[in-house]
Amino acid sequence: MPYPPYDLQALMYELKEAAGGGMVDARDLSRLTTLVLDRLGCTTGGEAFDRLYADWRELPRSTVMSGLRAGHVLAVLPMLRFDQTISDPLREEELRREATEFGPAGDTWQGTIATVSASSGLQQMDDPAQLESEIVRLEEARALLPPGSLQREVLEYHHAGLRVHLAQLTGGEDDFDSAVEDLARFSDSSLFTDEQRLAGAGQLAMFRTHQAMRREDEDALTEQIRALESVLDRFPPGHMDRLGLEAHLANATTALELLRARRTGRMPGADTHPAPASPEQVRRQIADLPRDARIDRLTALGGTRVGQAMMARDYQGALDAQHMLEDALDLLDDPDDVRWIRSAFTLGTSHCSLAVWSVAPHRDRFRHLDQGIAWLRHAWRLAAGPEHPSWGYTGSVLADAHRFSGDAAHLYDPSVKRPHHDEARRIGLESLKAAAWTVLLQSGTAHAAETARRAGEEAVSVARWCLADGAHEDAVRALDAGRGLALHAATVAATVPGMLKALGQDDLADEWRRAGTVPAPGPEGDLTGAPPPPGGPGSRLRRRVLRALAASPLRRRLLDAPSTEEIAGALRALGTTALVYLLPAAEEQPGLKDRLFFGRRPEPGRALVITADGATRVVDLPRLSVSAGPLAAYRAAGTPGRDAGGPPLPDTPSGPAARTDDSRAALERLCDWAGETVMEELLRVLPRGYGRAPSVVLVPMGELGAVPWHAARLPRGRRACELADISYLPSARLLCEVAARPAVPTGQVLVVGNPTRDLHHAGEEAEAIHRTFHPDGELLGPGTATPAAVTDWLGRQRGGLLHLACHGVVRHGERHSAHLALSGGDLAAEVLTEGTARYRHLNLVVLAACRTNVSGHGYDEAYSLSTAFLVAGARSVIGSLWPVPDEATSLLMYMTHHFMRRDGLPPGQALRSAQLWMLDDTRTPPPGMPAHLAARVGRIRGDDLTAWAGFTHLGR
Repeated sequence: MPYPPYDLQALMYELKEAAGGGMVDARDLSRLTTLVLDRLGCTTGGEAFDRLYADWRELPRSTVMSGLRAGHVLAVLPMLRFDQTISDPLREEELRREATEFGPAGDTWQGTIATVSASSGLQQMDDPAQLESEIVRLEEARALLPPGSLQREVLEYHHAGLRVHLAQLTGGEDDFDSAVEDLARFSDSSLFTDEQRLAGAGQLAMFRTHQAMRREDEDALTEQIRALESVLDRFPPGHMDRLGLEAHLANATTALELLRARRTGRMPGADTHPAPASPEQVRRQIADLPRDARIDRLTALGGTRVGQAMMARDYQGALDAQHMLEDALDLLDDPDDVRWIRSAFTLGTSHCSLAVWSVAPHRDRFRHLDQGIAWLRHAWRLAAGPEHPSWGYTGSVLADAHRFSGDAAHLYDPSVKRPHHDEARRIGLESLKAAAWTVLLQSGTAHAAETARRAGEEAVSVARWCLADGAHEDAVRALDAGRGLALHAATVAATVPGMLKALGQDDLADEWRRAGTVPAPGPEGDLTGAPPPPGGPGSRLRRRVLRALAASPLRRRLLDAPSTEEIAGALRALGTTALVYLLPAAEEQPGLKDRLFFGRRPEPGRALVITADGATRVVDLPRLSVSAGPLAAYRAAGTPGRDAGGPPLPDTPSGPAARTDDSRAALERLCDWAGETVMEELLRVLPRGYGRAPSVVLVPMGELGAVPWHAARLPRGRRACELADISYLPSARLLCEVAARPAVPTGQVLVVGNPTRDLHHAGEEAEAIHRTFHPDGELLGPGTATPAAVTDWLGRQRGGLLHLACHGVVRHGERHSAHLALSGGDLAAEVLTEGTARYRHLNLVVLAACRTNVSGHGYDEAYSLSTAFLVAGARSVIGSLWPVPDEATSLLMYMTHHFMRRDGLPPGQALRSAQLWMLDDTRTPPPGMPAHLAARVGRIRGDDLTAWAGFTHLGR
């Protein structure tokens, strides 16, 4: 049957008139699509696009008419996409080029073509590379338009929308946040009608709920839920966006309930949500929508109703929601569509949950479990790798399902148990790589740490499976996969130019280097004439770089945790006996039913030991738990100054500091517990060399990072540091990195003392250390010890030693989470790690300041001033766990330099020797100690842990 004739110019006018009354309900949207299909005599959007393209191809090319017609075809394309998925980048690019080169030359036309292209990207484009190209085109078109013009404002709006869409597809949270702020600027724009502004307010609230959920911010999430409710109250009943907003509101409300449940321990009741509309009601509501819009609604609503049914333990409700998701899958043409993967993941998760949570009848549970595993496996394979934002969490749920399936087989078919457990470990370990990829993608430490927040918990879960199955080397990989990922990303960032050049990507390497230049600290503030640095290269550039590196053998360096052989090699290079992960007991232990029917065993605390010969060993530590009384009491009491070694929490009560006696007593009890629970047994099993104490690097997991393990009290009252050299590191990744740094004789020294004029003893300490041990070095104090002076010295040094006696500050989760207070400004940890600048050949940094080895981003991230200096290039760092007493610190620091300079000890051994000297109440001043320091020697009590135990050694 021949097609009817059509007038595309007249059709464009009809579309404009039809849309002039506003787009409120489903019929408005469907009317535009139907109008185009009717005029073209086509039944589907794809058929209509084929006809328009073919008719355009018959025109003489490279003419104004050809350019105009190409632009009109592009303008009609969004209406066709409401009916059907249309992805044809080659033909679209051909049309766009013709419209741009041969259509009207004015800025209005060029801007219109860019805007139409952007609309297509927002509507249906799921290829990040295509979206990147669209964003670049918009930026080129925007540069041609005068600032403040209406056309430029339109382009700015679409530019922000495309960036949000790209970030949602790929996980670039920095670009997401900045794009959301750009969209917020249009809240009251005259570009839009009142109706469009209301819809925009709902969209903005949706985006901000994502931000609040990512940050686990209950207050912000509550505020955005109220904003969504306010928008819905003003929406007409039949508004086409209503169902989507209602689904998002339900998801946000569930997320808020789960955040509160995690904090309070009380799960929400089944009647928290109002009864959702039935599937039949939903189908009636979306019946008039074009096909592609129906897919969107079914995907969103099906996922929401699955969650609601699970919370209410409503089996039939869950089945109804699954049918909605299956309907969406039936309508989808392309299994590569992100909605296909999302729906398959939700289906798989719901089937597994029906079995695991015992929502389904007993006879149906294993059927649901098998179906869930099949759906999840298919979605995981389609996601294809850590580059896809769904791959990590899909693999995590799939691994959990296999583990449960193996446990469930314990009684009825034991032979099935091991294959499922093996598969759970394999998939779990692979999925952990997604955390590294996602963190590497983020620009700025705060975004990296937020993204890595859950990685530590996932890693510990997989590691426990590995330990239960006797797979010790896999357990090592798992534990390290969730540790210090922001530090890993910062370390990789500095080596990106070299890696790219090795692959022949010189232009990309230069682009990275330029983007990674962070403004240097200025003499009178944080930065010289510039706002705080943005965090180095942005996620759009990072994505291109990661794609290039991941397609090469360098992929392993980006994503894989080191093997036990690599760890052993690093230990030998350092002359260290062992690396030890301290893993606390699981907080929820299996009950009698789980033990009998599923074969689950209690999960005690453990030490996982890797020795320098590559052997691994597990030491059971039954009392090692983060909820142990002494550790809980220590966290509550704190040390003088409140912070007892853990990251300061947002809800830490303000008010008077804990009494000094209470704090010291809590610290003493903690160290007694640390000796009895861990260090006595650990030191007993460590290999011992001839003529020297064993040396061990500890990696404490979770809140165990708050404990000064080197100060643990052993039987007969001895401290752990009396029997072993004990150092700390955030991860085996950083161990291997530091071990590879070549030794350089110390040739340059900078000593900083009392730069803020309120630390008298710190000033004396700095002067004494400079005069006695490093008279040829530089000494900076009030007025001269500026951030710029310190970073300038760091850039000039070759084989340097930096001693900083000043204030250290930690602020939980802030842009600058930790900083040193210097003269006229601060030196932040982020300035040291973001960007590409590093300080090669830096031998040692001594941070004689408060809380310089305390993380402001959570224990497992371990991001502190100490670790920031390690990432910045130092081979060794000495830092502190709590606010240190000024007088005692000056003695400890002096003696550390004494043992390094006079006895030739490396930094870790020198600190240990100084701490043993502090422990000895018969101590005497060494020859040459200045009189004002010698006068304090007898006033220090060896049993006062606050005087010496807060200092830790990191590195080599």
